[in-house]
Amino acid sequence: MLRSSLAETLARDELEPGFVRPAYDDYCFAHVSGTAADVLGEDVGPALPEDALQNVDADASTVVVLLVDALGFEHASRLADSNGLMGGFVEHGAVTPLTSTYPSETAACVTTMQTARYPVEHGLLGWNAYDPDADAVYESLPMLAKDGGELSLTARERFDGDTVFDRLDAAGVDCHTVQEHETPTDAATDHHCETVGEFAATLAEVVDEAADEERSYVYAYYSGVDATGHHVGPGHPAYELEGHAVLSAVERALGDVSAAAKDETLLTLTADHGQVDTTGEKRTLDALDGVLDELQHDRSGTPLVLGGPRNVHLHVDGDRSRVRAALDGEDALVFTREEALEGDLWGPGEPGPAFERNCGDLVVVPREGMLWYAAEEHQLELVGMHGGLDPREMLVPFAAAGLADIC
Repeated sequence: MLRSSLAETLARDELEPGFVRPAYDDYCFAHVSGTAADVLGEDVGPALPEDALQNVDADASTVVVLLVDALGFEHASRLADSNGLMGGFVEHGAVTPLTSTYPSETAACVTTMQTARYPVEHGLLGWNAYDPDADAVYESLPMLAKDGGELSLTARERFDGDTVFDRLDAAGVDCHTVQEHETPTDAATDHHCETVGEFAATLAEVVDEAADEERSYVYAYYSGVDATGHHVGPGHPAYELEGHAVLSAVERALGDVSAAAKDETLLTLTADHGQVDTTGEKRTLDALDGVLDELQHDRSGTPLVLGGPRNVHLHVDGDRSRVRAALDGEDALVFTREEALEGDLWGPGEPGPAFERNCGDLVVVPREGMLWYAAEEHQLELVGMHGGLDPREMLVPFAAAGLADIC
C-alpha cells in the first residue's frame, strides 16, 4: 500500500503557500522511534497513528529502523516501480508519508530519531551550532569549531535529554546501531561501516544475531543518498541510482539471514528529509544592508549565523528591527524566536539550554535556494539542499513490513 493521497493532504497543510506545516500531532518523522519502541512494548515517546502499521504483522521481537538520509517521499515512490525492496513494502506492507520536523536538517532530525524528542526539546537545530562557554561557532557533525580551536562541549552535550537507546537498554532491550558515526551513548552496540556493501552486510549480520535476544532494536543510518544529492542535485540520475543501490544491497543482504530471524523481525524504512535543487538561487547576508554588522560574533570574529542555508538562525547583538527590515525583501518566512515558539515551529514541549544557545533571535526560512554569508561560500556551492519547509524536502516515507514477507 502506497498512501499517496495522504502525502497530498500533508502538503496542503501550510504555514503559508509553499511552506509545509510539520505534522507534529500525528504523521511526523519525530514519531518513528516511538512507534518502533511501541512494537517492542516500550514507551519512549510519541508514536505514529495506528494506521501506519496497517496490513503489517507487527508481532516482532526485533525492530529495524533503516534511515536512508535524503530519501524523500517522491523519491521513494518512484523507486517502488523499479526496486524490489521498495516494491515489497508497497505490496506486502504499508508506505505512509510523514512530514519531517523543522528544520529538515540531518543534525536536528537524527537527534530527534535518537532521542524521540522534538527539536525544541533536544535543542540541536542544525549543522551550525554555538558553544557559549568556549564562545565558538562549530559544526555539529562532526564536532569541529569553525576556527579550529577547542570546544567546551562534548559530543553528548550537543543536545539535551537522554537517548532512546538509554531508555530501551534500561528496559532490557538489546540495542544496536549500524552507521559510519559513533552513537553518543554506551547503551547501544555500534557497528561501524562506510561503503554501501559494508552497510548492507553488517545490517544483515546484526539482524541475524539479534534473533538470539529476547527483544532487539536496530537503528541503521545510511548517508550516501544525501551526499550524492548535495553534489549533483536531486534531479540527477546519480541521486536516483544511489537510492536504488542501497535498497537493493539491503534487500540482497537481508535475504540471506536465517528464516528464524526473518520471522521475528519488523523492517521499517524512513528518511529525515528530501532535497530541493538550489541552482541559481543563492544569496548572501552581506548583500543585505547592515545585517552582518548587527549580529553577534564569536571569539574569532565568526558571525553567529547558525542552522543552515535553508534554516538560518541570526543571533542579533544590535538593532533587531534593522535586521528584520533588511530581510523584508527576501522571499522567505521570517520569525522572531518568540513568534516561532508560539507557533510550535520546532514542535511542542519546553526549550532547554541547547535550544537557548542555538536558536536565533530571528529565523529565516527561504522559499527557494539558500541564504548564507560570503565568507563561507562553500556552504552555497552545494546543488541539492534541505532544511526548509518545501514539500520536496519535508515529505518523507515510513515503510513497514515483516522481513519474512519482503526478503
